[in-house]
Amino acid sequence: MSWDQTDIDVMETLCCKVRVLSEDQIVRAWGQKAIEENVAPLIHADMIRCEFWTVILPVIGETPSMTWKPEQPEPDAWKLSQRFRGRWDRQAVVVTAIMATERAGRLFGSRSGHPLREIERGHDLLLAEVYLLYRERLPELAAAWLGEDALPLAERGVKNPDAFLFDDSDRPRRVIESAGSYSQKQVETFHRYCKTARLPYELW
Repeated sequence: MSWDQTDIDVMETLCCKVRVLSEDQIVRAWGQKAIEENVAPLIHADMIRCEFWTVILPVIGETPSMTWKPEQPEPDAWKLSQRFRGRWDRQAVVVTAIMATERAGRLFGSRSGHPLREIERGHDLLLAEVYLLYRERLPELAAAWLGEDALPLAERGVKNPDAFLFDDSDRPRRVIESAGSYSQKQVETFHRYCKTARLPYELW
């Protein structure tokens, strides 16, 4: 297949920014034409694959649930966890989930293509919502966004944050994390990692 700019943009997003996009998210970001003119040929070329998920769709606000930077007070992890866990009490729906293949990951230099566990699906769709919000409102920062699968693996027992925003000198300026339905312990563990590394972060 011959690639146009939308093909490249969609593939870079799925390989290097986020792990999944719903069909609706693709339509919102690239328009309805992208489904037939870009997604369908990319499926045929074994660059992306589709699954049908029954999932509770994430809802995010226009700002993070928590923003932190070094020297600021500790977050209220219990209060945050209650907010994160309470936001999924809604009806599940069926969505078309679109992901990069392993072949695409090799081509774009990422680890994309591995199956997503059911427990990860809402988390990853939420991260995609955050990326699309950045893409719409802060395109320069969206361009500096690098997802977990495009980064080197963390040391054993340490989870990479979901995404980093890098500055012009390739230094991390901010960490982005989809909190999904994080427990108090998960919030505390994530905060401790960022505090030790002196990484400003956003929890969504």
